[in-house]
Amino acid sequence: MVSKSDLRKWIRGINQKEGHTLIIETFEFDKKVNTGLTVYLHEDKPEFSRIEKRPFVLVIPGGGYSFCSEREAEPVALNFVAAGYHAGVLRYHVGEHRDFDKSLVDAELAMKKIKELAFEWKVNSEKIAVIGFSAGGHLAAALSNLSQEKPSLCVLGYPTILESFSEVMQIKAPSLDKCVTSKTPATFLFSTFEDNVVPIENSLLYLRALEENEVPFESHIFQKGLHGLSLATKWFGNREEMIDPRFSKWFDLCVEWMDTNWEKKVLKVESKVDIWDLPIKEIWAIKSNRELLLEAFPQWRDRSRYKIVKNLSFNQLSEIASDKFSKDQIRPLIDRLTC
Repeated sequence: MVSKSDLRKWIRGINQKEGHTLIIETFEFDKKVNTGLTVYLHEDKPEFSRIEKRPFVLVIPGGGYSFCSEREAEPVALNFVAAGYHAGVLRYHVGEHRDFDKSLVDAELAMKKIKELAFEWKVNSEKIAVIGFSAGGHLAAALSNLSQEKPSLCVLGYPTILESFSEVMQIKAPSLDKCVTSKTPATFLFSTFEDNVVPIENSLLYLRALEENEVPFESHIFQKGLHGLSLATKWFGNREEMIDPRFSKWFDLCVEWMDTNWEKKVLKVESKVDIWDLPIKEIWAIKSNRELLLEAFPQWRDRSRYKIVKNLSFNQLSEIASDKFSKDQIRPLIDRLTC
């Protein structure tokens, strides 16, 4: 095993005038199959003393589990580094060694290693995002749903999701939209309607699963664009049709979304909550309440009808539709509910 000091490389690449040093280090998981994690870390310098810890973005390149796309690897990681984050690229089981379960273990090992680095390199272990492209999006979604150690945010670029496409990639994996739960991290998904390789239904069914499980998400489905655009800029498009200035906007939108989700929330002084003012979905989340609600409003067994009211409170419902949700009708139910 190569020593840590031998692995560490120093390069002057970002903001050289201020002497900002980027630390690159590679950790091998399995040398025989070329799996491992390469990290790109900001050095802790006096000029950046204001910054206590930085978020980390784990990049998982695509390639249909046949190879790891270079255009979706280091260039993406370095763009996140330039945005101020630490970043890393995962190399996982592909090609003749392709194996979904082993690839998932690779992703889990990467998460473990990032957390091991947290203290030494000032990584905020509560702000670790994963971004995956195509097959890498499949693995990122799997990590976000099937693993104990989930990232705090998930970003999916034109991802493969369905079991039918797993067969195309020659792996055995479930349809990941069916694995989504309320514990799935908030997700940012971008793709194109005209994707010529992965049917857009992969993205749409995953988004629907997120909505069904109340998982926050943001999605940008661009009309134009081929599969595998990556950053879609002139420096990283391997041919002219892979350069798409409009699609390339996903990166800035993604960074903005991550920062929004990672902003510190102002702690509010807890006060007694009036159940009349709670959104229906918060009351619904308690199983005993759900049974009482369905007893009173059996039409809510139809998810499409329930979704119409889930973000409203009983006070709002009584104002909007007093004939169906009068306070006199609801009050006996409210007395039986818990919050």
